[in-house]
Amino acid sequence: MSDEYILYGTAASGSKADGLLAICKLNTSTPIRTFKQNGSYCNRIAVLDSRILSSQSDRPVIHSYSIKKEAPMQKLILQEKLSCIAASHSSKYLAAGTHSGKLILWELDSGACLIYKEIHYGSINCLVFSQDDSVLFSAGNDARIYSWRTLDLCNAHSNYNDIQPLATANQHSLEVTGLYCGYGGILDSRLYSISLDGSCRVWNASDLRLQTTFVFKEALLSVVVDPAERAIYAGCDNGVIYHVDLYRQPREGAGLLEYAGGLQRIVDVSSESTVKFAQHTDKILSLDLSFDGTLLVSGSQDGTVIVWDVSTHQVMKNIKPGRGPVYVVKVLENLPSEHYTRQESLGFAYNTTYASKNDVWIAVPESDESNVRFSISETALIGSEPIAFVDTGEEIPTINHGSSGSEYMQAKVEKLSAAYNALWQAYTTAVGISENGDYEDLATASK
Repeated sequence: MSDEYILYGTAASGSKADGLLAICKLNTSTPIRTFKQNGSYCNRIAVLDSRILSSQSDRPVIHSYSIKKEAPMQKLILQEKLSCIAASHSSKYLAAGTHSGKLILWELDSGACLIYKEIHYGSINCLVFSQDDSVLFSAGNDARIYSWRTLDLCNAHSNYNDIQPLATANQHSLEVTGLYCGYGGILDSRLYSISLDGSCRVWNASDLRLQTTFVFKEALLSVVVDPAERAIYAGCDNGVIYHVDLYRQPREGAGLLEYAGGLQRIVDVSSESTVKFAQHTDKILSLDLSFDGTLLVSGSQDGTVIVWDVSTHQVMKNIKPGRGPVYVVKVLENLPSEHYTRQESLGFAYNTTYASKNDVWIAVPESDESNVRFSISETALIGSEPIAFVDTGEEIPTINHGSSGSEYMQAKVEKLSAAYNALWQAYTTAVGISENGDYEDLATASK
């Protein structure tokens, strides 16, 4: 099994020292790389194929890091400060939320801004894509959760009012602090949400229909789910991490397991025999799991990163960066690529007119023949409406561009000249223009 890595980030707390991002090996804690000038908080880190993006909490800037260099390779200036960012699993899109409730979606290859729309009242706290990238989920201070079709967001252009969420959930009573989308397609996966109201809710990802509510005594700040969705790990504001099994024996000695929730069931975690991870002394700000789900990584307000063994709930590693609270931890299966070139550098734009209003969209037939004539089927189209082309089925003569090409062009010119002269003669006769350019008296000429 190849090595896995931990990416963790701190932000300066009450001092002039910069925060940092660092990468180390998961099993040995061996340092790999440290990145400077980081000032990002929770949900403001995105890892792409060849770079790491860090949204700065104190200014409207995104830092882009390469694995080869400590300092940022790029500093991307934005219009306003971001409250969270999330990259699609394909690394094609970057979604960002702002403190004013606006959603921004960029296409990473071109830097084009696909949408810039206010979708929440107050700050957007978290964004997450479904595993197939077909849906983007958003949640914020207004305690609401929305799901958006990625295709609709990409095709929004300037008609933002036409974009409506696929589904809405408003069962939380306080702000939503975390989202996690399970594995599988959008029709088969679950969405997990946590809130300051002390609840973790499980939804059908396709329509945000509530399945189960797990009730805690403490406010929840971070969440991660086992890769096989066997357990939920929820971090609280008192430094405790809860381990909640999603499958259990219906009775003592039963050989089968049943799902702990479903049918909008409410589960009181405090009354269950729930296992806790208790080593941190302050808020649990971030959680992540190893690829096989055997190791849990936590970052806390107390400034430590702890690697836990899930089966024994014992501390395996305790990392102390020493630069303030640890706001983010991520387990990476592979390091970002070292092939970071100028061609791969990012450039974000806010010109949301992604497709020009004067573009003409042509519908190309599926026929392999190249000698097909196209004609405009609707001549009354006006404004920015696309022009539709249809197949008339008429064949056009094949043009020989070989040695006789010049002769063909000469014949074409002569034919056009003759047609022009005939047209001019008809025109002059109709309006009564003499050969010297003077107007004739049509009445006199007719006599």
